[in-house]
Amino acid sequence: MTDERPVPNPYAGNEGYHCFGCDPHSKVGLRLTFTRSGDVLRSRWEPRSELEGYPGVIHGGIQATLADEIGGWFVHAIKGTAGMTKDLQITYHRPARSEDGPFLLEAREIDSDDKSCVIEVDLRGASGGLCSTARCTYALFSEAVARRRLSFPGKEAFQPR
Repeated sequence: MTDERPVPNPYAGNEGYHCFGCDPHSKVGLRLTFTRSGDVLRSRWEPRSELEGYPGVIHGGIQATLADEIGGWFVHAIKGTAGMTKDLQITYHRPARSEDGPFLLEAREIDSDDKSCVIEVDLRGASGGLCSTARCTYALFSEAVARRRLSFPGKEAFQPR
């Protein structure tokens, strides 16, 4: 992971930006940030007790949201456009215990064509144990449509520095 570089968040500070997944100033959100290594996107996430289902266990819906968010950022940072979630399937392998944080999310493409992309996301605890795996399918927009309809700032805005 030595070639990992931070992916900038060009939305941060924009008026009206309140993404639950990646707004760094959200009081209630996940506040995800991302790094890129080749065609793999990663994020480290520090759990908080208010995002637990059972005491000490990260809620399954939060795990699905983590997977969907990094998948969406994969579309931005690696595919160079924006898209919408078409399908998300998640398998829970073991409880994601808060004490096993920070968690590592890793996203990689497993299939794509001009109109869609399938991304697999693993969520692992700090000890390396696999907590969940998601298969996320996104409808892709052309960059021109993404800019016009979704305020996409362009693929260059997501290039690691």
